[in-house]
Amino acid sequence: MVEFDRKAFIGKFQEEASEYLQRLNEGVITLEGSPDDRELVEQMLRDAHTLKGSSRMVGLIEISDIAHRLEDIMVKVRDGSLVYTPEMSDFFFEALDAIVYLTDNAGTELPEEVDLSGLVARLTTLAETGDPKAAAAAAAGDGASATEAGSPAGASARAAEAAHAPAVAETPAVRKHAQREDKLESREQTTIRVRAAQLDMLLNLTSEVVISQIKAEQRAQDFRSLQADLGELRQLWMRIRAALGAAIDEGADGTEGLLEDVDALDSQLAELRKRTAVLGKDYVDDVSRASTVVADLQEHGMRLRMLPVSTIFDRFPRAMRDLAKQYNKEVDFVIEGADTELDKKVLEEINDPLIHIMRNAVDHGIEPPDVREKAGKPRAGTIRLAARQEGDHIVVEISDDGAGIDPEAVRQTALRKGYITESEARNMSDRESVYLIFESGFSTAQIITEISGRGVGMDVVRRFVVDRLKGAMDVESELGKGTTFRLRIPLTLAIIRALILRIGEHLFAMPTGSIEETLRVGADDILKGEGREVVRRQRRNIPIVRLGDVLGLSHADLDGAKRPVAIVGFSGHRMGFLVDSFVGEQQIVIKTLGTHLHKVENVAGVTILGAGEVVVILNVPELMTNARSLSGTRAAQKAKEQQEGPRKILICEDSFTTRELERSIFEAAGYLVEVATDGVMGLKRLREGLAADAVVTDVQMPNMTGFELTKAIKSDAKLKKIPVIIVTSLERDEEKAVGIEVGADAYITKSVFNQDTLLETVERLIKY
Repeated sequence: MVEFDRKAFIGKFQEEASEYLQRLNEGVITLEGSPDDRELVEQMLRDAHTLKGSSRMVGLIEISDIAHRLEDIMVKVRDGSLVYTPEMSDFFFEALDAIVYLTDNAGTELPEEVDLSGLVARLTTLAETGDPKAAAAAAAGDGASATEAGSPAGASARAAEAAHAPAVAETPAVRKHAQREDKLESREQTTIRVRAAQLDMLLNLTSEVVISQIKAEQRAQDFRSLQADLGELRQLWMRIRAALGAAIDEGADGTEGLLEDVDALDSQLAELRKRTAVLGKDYVDDVSRASTVVADLQEHGMRLRMLPVSTIFDRFPRAMRDLAKQYNKEVDFVIEGADTELDKKVLEEINDPLIHIMRNAVDHGIEPPDVREKAGKPRAGTIRLAARQEGDHIVVEISDDGAGIDPEAVRQTALRKGYITESEARNMSDRESVYLIFESGFSTAQIITEISGRGVGMDVVRRFVVDRLKGAMDVESELGKGTTFRLRIPLTLAIIRALILRIGEHLFAMPTGSIEETLRVGADDILKGEGREVVRRQRRNIPIVRLGDVLGLSHADLDGAKRPVAIVGFSGHRMGFLVDSFVGEQQIVIKTLGTHLHKVENVAGVTILGAGEVVVILNVPELMTNARSLSGTRAAQKAKEQQEGPRKILICEDSFTTRELERSIFEAAGYLVEVATDGVMGLKRLREGLAADAVVTDVQMPNMTGFELTKAIKSDAKLKKIPVIIVTSLERDEEKAVGIEVGADAYITKSVFNQDTLLETVERLIKY
């Protein structure tokens, strides 16, 4: 396991401490003139307390000790047992200067002239006696402890020394104070604190500048086009001028006096062409220079919100330790690339996906220690969390050396639950099979519990990474060797590259990160396979759909002409989207939809192009899901849509309260409910022909337990397909193992019971 590294947080402490130190310095000055300002005293006390605690957390004990003594003084001032006097300020400034020095040097070895022990002794004496002279005389190693210096005996023993001691202005504290103002003026502030909302506003304005720049580049292109038109006009005029010259030379009627007009017009056109060329060159140069500045502004603006991934990575060692203990596994957790930087908003979003993946790695990936030993592996499995930057993306990898994902088991589960057809299962590669784990509700767990097997983990990961972060996911797994999940996330959520597509009169933007290749196909290139249209690429059939059909728009017929196709890859699936034309690839600024439009299908946001057009940015995962429905690959969904009438639940529970609670939950959700007070009655009802879609049962019941009932149902050829959900107060692992053994489909403990979990579990089990 990776140990908690306090050094990683020293930089954050240095930023935080500068604010408190500045406020304390100002507070001392103010307190000299207003010693009764209770609000100021409370503020200074809080600041000293925070410095004490924060410095100790990062291992800077010397700072903590000094701040502790300042806190002691302020407590007595607050409580009225000590009256603040201007003479005390010297000691405060000496202490604050020492903290500044220690903070800047992050606890490294200090020079001999910095007498920390003497400073602590002086502050301790001041806190105990309130006497600046006694405090000035106190120092480490002077033959008397700080307590003695503050006691009556100590004070008497020092009376003679005090009489001949230097004035307070000559003490080390005062010598420090004499230099304080110069030090504060000369000390460079390397960081400042800015509210996140201010950064967001700045970056929003930067996005607007980028949009303006895109428009300016479009205007420059329009200007170049105008110059080309002017050149063609010049050629046309030269031909007309030649014809007019010939007519004038021949003395044709009506040509008298035209020669001067022709020469004047020719001169004006030449001058206009020259001025336009100069203006065009200057404008293009200005746009080019502005583009460079805007690009720099955009880059540096984005970096203002960049934080190292350690900001969230450092939370995981403790979480992994707890997960390993929970699942009775031994895990070595390794972090790499923790200094890689990522946008703050992206960091906040990836926390949950990473937790889901690492939980699965511990639960499903890493084998129990004894199993690993039998397989010739170390008892402790290794889970690696790594980050690195590749271009304008961050790649985050979570890998383990566990059991890997069995593609055949995934295929069979997907086939049984209706995610794929038998034909698809036969033709599906192992790699494609593994990607089925990202399907909504998919799980290969033997039994559903409140923490696993519910089929929500990897689906949530996919939605976060692809839908919300506009990123991509990949998974590689080798049976018996381990699994690697690879998340490819843009550095920022604000600006991406996209391919602009046209369907009829409508333009759409598709993120290029999702596009594997583009090609052009004609009617002869589109084949029929398994009831759908496909194109053949690299010895594989790729389903193809007309993007207009998915979006509900009309599109042009092929008519023998070749049309462009964008081949998109997502979660192991590939699909081609046929469009009318490709307009081009460019950088776009993402503008999110308002909350009233957040449920619009197939739309991830909008952007504004150079000519001012508002263009929809397509949501690739939703597009593929809807396209697969159109192409007939969602057999289970179609079957569900054809079913009519409410579902029926049989509840077997001997407790009246629990039975009625469960009945009310299901009836409120629209289910028909039948009840039985024990397992014998429930089994009898089923064998007499009760058409139950699911059985919800307790374990501890008279006559027949829930385990016995489950085993009887799963042993009956006519009943075995009915899902059985056990809801019980028995929550030990060995009791859950019995539930798995007898064939239960879900095991929910009453200690964490809630109606959403129950309804969600039942709905998932009877969905297919």
